[in-house]
Amino acid sequence: MRNVIVLFASLLLILAGCSLFKSSPPPPAPRPLHLDTTATLDLTNGIDVIGSTKLPQGFAPNPDVPPMWLAEDLGVAVAGSQNGKAVVLGLGGAKFNDRVTIANDFGPGAPAGNILNVAASPDGMELATAVAEPANKRVNLMLVDSISGGDGHSVASFDGYYDVASMSWLNHDTLAIVLRESIAPAQPPTNIDTVSSQSGLYLIGITGLGTVSHLDKIPCQLSHLSFSPNGRFAASEGDSEAAPAIVDVQSQTCEKIRSAAPIRILGWAPDSSAFLYAARGDSGAVGTFRFSLATARSTLVVVSSAAAAYASDGTVIAMGNAGLTWKRVIQDPEAPAKVEIAIIDPQTAQITINTLGFRTPPTMLAQSAMVFTTASDSAAIDAFVLLPNGLSRELIDYSYPTRSAFVLASGAVRSPLSMSWSPDGRALALVDGDASRSMLTVMIPPR
Repeated sequence: MRNVIVLFASLLLILAGCSLFKSSPPPPAPRPLHLDTTATLDLTNGIDVIGSTKLPQGFAPNPDVPPMWLAEDLGVAVAGSQNGKAVVLGLGGAKFNDRVTIANDFGPGAPAGNILNVAASPDGMELATAVAEPANKRVNLMLVDSISGGDGHSVASFDGYYDVASMSWLNHDTLAIVLRESIAPAQPPTNIDTVSSQSGLYLIGITGLGTVSHLDKIPCQLSHLSFSPNGRFAASEGDSEAAPAIVDVQSQTCEKIRSAAPIRILGWAPDSSAFLYAARGDSGAVGTFRFSLATARSTLVVVSSAAAAYASDGTVIAMGNAGLTWKRVIQDPEAPAKVEIAIIDPQTAQITINTLGFRTPPTMLAQSAMVFTTASDSAAIDAFVLLPNGLSRELIDYSYPTRSAFVLASGAVRSPLSMSWSPDGRALALVDGDASRSMLTVMIPPR
C-alpha cells in the first residue's frame, strides 16, 4: 500500500462519485515531472502558474492571514513580519514581481504604532489596519488605498489597551471590530472622533463623514467573529476568556455554543441558516460540526477532520473517512484510513462518497485544511500523508461540479502555508516558507 501512496502523490486523481457505493478509480496516468516549485513544494507539471515571486530575505509570512486579493485581482497582499516588525507587502504587475510595502509598524498604515490586525475590503481597493498606539494609549483604525498607497487615514480610535482587536468587513462600506480591554480605561476622549474606551463590538461606517456604533447591549464576552452572509448573525470562536457563542447582531442577543473553546469557524451556509466549525469532541479528538440557528444545536459532520465547507447550493463538502468513529480514532490514531470526500445534502441527509485514492492516519487527517470558493465551487485542500521517509504534504484541487481532483503540488512539510482564491474563483494564491525563504505563487488549477 505504501507504493500506491507514493504513486498517487503527484498524479491526476479522478474521483468515483456514487452515493454510498464506490466504483474503482481508473488506472493512474504516468508520473509527471516537476518543473516549477514553491518555497517548499514541487508543482505538478502542466499547472498554469501566472505568478511566482520570492519574498524579501528575512520576511516570515503570517500563516493566520491568507493572501489578500487587491484591486479586482490586480494584486495580492501578504502579511508577515520582518526585522521584528509587522509588514504587509503588495505584489502585482507581470508575474506579481512588482513589490511595495502597503503597511508596516510605525510606517504606512500604522504611522504611530504596531499593527494588531489587517483586513482587505471586499473589492480589494482598501486595506484596514487596527493599530496599537502606545504613546497615545489607544487603538486606531486606519484605511490605506491599496492602489495609491500612502500613510492612510483614521476612521475611528478607541482609548485604552486591548487583548483582542479582531476586524472584519461586512460590506464595502462597513467594518466590524471586536475589542476586549486588558487594562483599566484611559482618560475620557477629548474630541468627537475618539470613542470612549469600552470592550465589545463596534460597527464603523466609512463613507461620507463616517459613523461609529457600539453594540453595547450584547451580554457575552466576544472573541474573533465570523459574520453570516446576510450580516445579521456572527459566530464568536471563543478563547481562554470567552465561551464560543452565536450572536444576533440585530437584537444584540447571544447564546453560548456547547463546545470547548476555541472553535474554528469553517464557513456559513449561503442562506445564513447554519455554519460549520471545527472543535474537539468529548473524546478530545478533532471533528467538524454543523450548528443550526433554527434548532440552536450542533450535529457531527465528520470525525478527525477540519476540512469542510459549504458549496454555493448549500451542500456540505467534507474530507474525512466515513468509517471513522470517536472510538476508533482514540483506540488507533495512527492506523491509516482511506481519505474520502463526502458530499452531504443537509436537507435530505443524502451522502455521496468520493475517494481521493490515498490513506493517512487520523492524526494527520485532523491537521488537513480546506479553502473553498463558491464562485467556482472549488476547494484547495492541504492534506498530509505519512510515508516511510517522513511526512508528505499534498496540495489538492477538488471541483464540486465535476467531482474531480488533481494534485497541484507535493513535498515535505517544512513550514506552514496559507491559501486564498481570487474573487472569481479562478486563481489560487499560495504563500509558503519562512524567514529563510518564502514565496508567493499564483496558479490556475485545471478545469
